[in-house]
Amino acid sequence: MLFLAAAIIFASVHLGGVAGAPALTAEPATTGDLGRSAADVEASPHGVTVSPPIRDGRVEPDFDGCRGAGASTFSAEACLDQLARASSSGAERFAATLDADGDDATSLAAAVGEQVSPEVTATWWSDLEDERRRVLAQALPGVVGNLEGLPYAVRDTANRQSLRYATTAVADRIGSDAERADDPRRLAMLQQVRATLDGATHDVPFAGTADRHLVALDTALPGRAAVTVGDLDTADDVSVLVPGMLFTVSDQLVDWTNTAGALHDEQATWATLLGRGGPGPVPTVAVVAWMGYQTPDLTNFYDLGLAHRGADHLEDALAGLDAARPADEPRVSVMAHSYGSTTATIALSSGRVAVDSLVLLGSPGSVVTEAGDLAVRGDDVYAAAGSFDPVAGSGFFGADPATAAFGAVVLHMGGGSDTVTGRALDAALGHNDYFRAGTESMRSLALIGLGHGDLVDGRAGDPGGGGPEAPALTLVRPQDVYFRD
Repeated sequence: MLFLAAAIIFASVHLGGVAGAPALTAEPATTGDLGRSAADVEASPHGVTVSPPIRDGRVEPDFDGCRGAGASTFSAEACLDQLARASSSGAERFAATLDADGDDATSLAAAVGEQVSPEVTATWWSDLEDERRRVLAQALPGVVGNLEGLPYAVRDTANRQSLRYATTAVADRIGSDAERADDPRRLAMLQQVRATLDGATHDVPFAGTADRHLVALDTALPGRAAVTVGDLDTADDVSVLVPGMLFTVSDQLVDWTNTAGALHDEQATWATLLGRGGPGPVPTVAVVAWMGYQTPDLTNFYDLGLAHRGADHLEDALAGLDAARPADEPRVSVMAHSYGSTTATIALSSGRVAVDSLVLLGSPGSVVTEAGDLAVRGDDVYAAAGSFDPVAGSGFFGADPATAAFGAVVLHMGGGSDTVTGRALDAALGHNDYFRAGTESMRSLALIGLGHGDLVDGRAGDPGGGGPEAPALTLVRPQDVYFRD
């Protein structure tokens, strides 16, 4: 077990789930002018003083439906209704009751998501007038930015504003009597989110050149986030990258987003190559660096508690994508690494969501015994196991996806010459090689994400039949396992 721990350690994300929400208390709501500018809200998101509220002859809602997020008395439907009816000043007064760090807002968004589906929030948002949307996004960016089903451009703008507020609030406390023990760590985490979004990260080789969008953000340690490379509102093909153990927002979000950028560029290149001379326009792509759950460390990697909670978050994210684009559904692929691959099999065996393709990379095991038990359209399931990957083939959490009996296509990882372009491809042998630029693995991931799995080199599965035994872990050298840079 300890050897597997040392092996799996290098694979994945650490995203803190939403903590139990504090009770939210609101003062009696008041009115003010609806014409307050975005600059005014940006400068002072909290503590707005306004006069008592009457709008259209009615008293402002007191936001009682939004109080006590997570408590048995909380009502998501009542909260959404009250947010829809609030004036600009009423929304600002309610925002003033929430902490500036963003914890309360994130908890409120999570509580809404637990009670109503992304389809409900999508309909609620689309029914609002433009001015009402602007008011809520400016006053409550941490709520709007994390409601599944809302347009991703709206969520990106809101989350960037929430990030600025939280960063300022935490930075201002440091060095003062109000400083909290975890403020330096929290500020460092928030700064990493900012660095991920900055254009300077594009100077890193193979980091991708497309625009980045912050489509989810939990500012409480250890943090959760999702950054999209490419336009998630319009992309024809969407790939969601799910990391595994020991990836944290503080330490790996920049790297994981650069990985998404490299895959985005590989996919865009293939889309242009394969679409050249075709009947329609070249497909557009988006890749999501999804760090939406808390991954395990060496103290808790041996059970699936965090995987189950992560699967819930992944299901929400996938359902939110469907709800945000009901009339223009993209092709969706999930590409999950290490502990994240086990998390993905839990999500896709829940019966709640389905995807078009699934790739399980360096997997310590699936919770279902066959690929056919997963909600993947057309049974388009793939597995990859590098020759010197001590995690793949361990079967620690269930069936090994890289055996013939599982039924997935087992991808060839050994490199060679690209059968389409003739370029040389590197082998992907270790646990952290699968997303390395220039490998046969990255080529395969790009093609699968575009729906061209027929062009990858692999061995078809034989569900229900026998299969080769997993490689013995004793044959793997410890030096073949390493941290991602």
